[in-house]
Amino acid sequence: MFTNVSLKAQITWLSASLIFITTLVLTTNYWLKTASFFEQQLQQQMHFAQNVLKQNLKQKEQVLSTSASVLAADFGFKQAVATQDTNTIQSVLLNHSRRIDADLMVLTDINGQFIASSDSARYSSIKTKSYFSEFLLNKIQAKIVAIENNVYQVIVVPVKAPRTIGYAIIGFQFDQQALIKLKELLSLDITFVKQGQVIRSSLDNETLNRESINIIDKKNDDVSLLFSFGLYFHQSLAIVSSDDIKVVLSASLKTLHNDFKQLMLATILAALIVLFIAISSSRLMSNRVTNPLQNLMALTRDISSGNFNVPKIKHNFPIELNKLYQSFGVMGKAIEQRENQITYQAERDLLTGLFNRHKILTEVQSLLSINTNIALINFNVKSFKALNDTFGINNGDSILQEIANRLNSLKNKFEPESTVLSSRTHADDFLVAISIESISQLTGIIELLRSALEHPYLLDEITLKVPLYYGIANSIEHGQDAEKLIRRATMTASNAVKTRHTFLYYQDGEDEAYLYKLNLIEELKQALEQESSPLFLNYQPKLNLKTGSIDKSEALIRWINKQGEFVNPELFVALAEQSGLIVSLTHWVINEVAKQINLWNQLGYRFSVSINLSAQDIQHQDFVNYLVDTVAKHNVQPAQVILELTERDIADNETLILSKLNHLKTLGFEVSVDDYGIGQSSLAKLKNLPVDELKIDKCFILTLDKSQQDQDIVSSTIELGHKLGLRVIAEGVENQASLALLKQFGCDYIQGYHISRPLKADQLIQWYNTYVSTN
Repeated sequence: MFTNVSLKAQITWLSASLIFITTLVLTTNYWLKTASFFEQQLQQQMHFAQNVLKQNLKQKEQVLSTSASVLAADFGFKQAVATQDTNTIQSVLLNHSRRIDADLMVLTDINGQFIASSDSARYSSIKTKSYFSEFLLNKIQAKIVAIENNVYQVIVVPVKAPRTIGYAIIGFQFDQQALIKLKELLSLDITFVKQGQVIRSSLDNETLNRESINIIDKKNDDVSLLFSFGLYFHQSLAIVSSDDIKVVLSASLKTLHNDFKQLMLATILAALIVLFIAISSSRLMSNRVTNPLQNLMALTRDISSGNFNVPKIKHNFPIELNKLYQSFGVMGKAIEQRENQITYQAERDLLTGLFNRHKILTEVQSLLSINTNIALINFNVKSFKALNDTFGINNGDSILQEIANRLNSLKNKFEPESTVLSSRTHADDFLVAISIESISQLTGIIELLRSALEHPYLLDEITLKVPLYYGIANSIEHGQDAEKLIRRATMTASNAVKTRHTFLYYQDGEDEAYLYKLNLIEELKQALEQESSPLFLNYQPKLNLKTGSIDKSEALIRWINKQGEFVNPELFVALAEQSGLIVSLTHWVINEVAKQINLWNQLGYRFSVSINLSAQDIQHQDFVNYLVDTVAKHNVQPAQVILELTERDIADNETLILSKLNHLKTLGFEVSVDDYGIGQSSLAKLKNLPVDELKIDKCFILTLDKSQQDQDIVSSTIELGHKLGLRVIAEGVENQASLALLKQFGCDYIQGYHISRPLKADQLIQWYNTYVSTN
């Protein structure tokens, strides 16, 4: 909320907010207590008024009752009523009304018809039956009634001689004067309401017009003045003996509202005064804080820009800020030291002190950006791991440090204007960048570098010659991109190691081939993750020479890449082995083969399928479990899966691989030795291998009909395999003559284009059906 507001403004806002909140809380608290107190007072006043009104009405009722009883018992009055002496009746009523100061004296017959009254001119027109029919009972009753918009407290008593001969009605009127006396007695205004209409009220006409709706609709609810904004509080009372007339008491809230207005005015005035003092004080205090902070902000800007010199304090700061300023000075020096250390570690190889790969990349790009041509020489220490294993890591590190020292000394042997940069880019890889004017300088540079680096190293009093392999690239012929140049020099050094050349120059096209392989690896990874993969399997059938049937095939993986090009399986399988994708690739093949075998089984075709494995596959900790779970999931018998490994794969980690092959054999899988004859197996190893068949490499089969030497090797291999209890398969059969020779030698199975090329699963079934029908 205050992220874009200055600290000075924030302090001011904080002070003002605290004053406002405090004032609001105090005002609210006072108002709650005032309203609560006034509510209690009003309830007490209403309760008192109710009791007083009740007593007043009771007293009047007693007066009326006594007077009515006296009147009804008067013999002369009863005789006048019996003889219907109207003048006498009227005279008695008039005298009696004057005696008790009654406002209403009426005599009716037993049917409620008017006979006489104390004021015949006033009451002769009253239809007494309609007003008093409910009173015409055999006992005295008192009630409040409304007669022609006037309110009376009346009592009706029967006149008997001895039977009832009429009714005497006596009452007091609640006129304006009576209401005023009640208001003075109750200290509250009083209003009579009948059927939604105000009949009489002590309120003045203006107030009555404004409050009439509230008076009429008011119920006997609990008093709640906290949120009341009216001028009066009204409460109806149920103490009056009437069915359709109610009494409403009204209390003025003017005092409450005046008190609250005075409270608000006093509070606002006090708040404004305190707020002015608070703002003034907070501005003074904020200046004492913000001015030093501005100095500290300027100091942090200097430190962040690399200026770590902290000037002396020119102003008097508070003690805490003074210490903080001094701490900034200490921090600046510490940051400077740490930054230098971090920069060194970020740019240097910690063992040798040479530039690391990132730093030399940056430096080379800087040279190229100013049109300086450079030669990049990457060199690699041959068999450095073996050297570490033989002499120990510490001695290996000593050799690396000595190489770095010689590279640093080498700088003095070049022209002063030459730029020479040295870097250790990997464990046993070094990179040297040297500025050049022409390509003709490269020969002299290489000779100078080799003479410095290749003379013997002294290690624990042992003179040791360390062979190095060099890869050279230059910006004149090979581009102005630092990343590409370093990659090309590094790749060329790797090729020098592989081809056992001491040094090689980068050749155009090598980088493209390298990037193509990287692209293939990434695309292969995506292909393995896709549900509809561009990878697919072909199956090459194997002919059983003993029975002439086709009951085995070999699964061969194929791939059409995103460009629609067919990728050589030898290439992408080798890349998968180098990049660690071979296990995922083999899992994909196993799953696809198991699904296909299950489908063939359901269609009535019984084939065993060979799957090619690598050393990485068989050594992987999850391989056996995955294989067993997958064939079980697809309801495939283990005997229908043949695992093919080359002699080289078996020799990679012979003990582990043999133990796993033995385990797989017990589970029912068959094992085949692929490419037999070109690997490293001896007859002693072959004797102990847990295998079911030998597969003679196609290099002995392709020209079998033309080479007596190949015939001797193949025939003896078949004979040897049979003596060891193994099936023998010949791959690469291309013609009928070779087939006939193999059959003559007793070979068990043959495989090759003479029988069929590798086919997709549906094509294989078509071919098989045709083959069965024609043979």
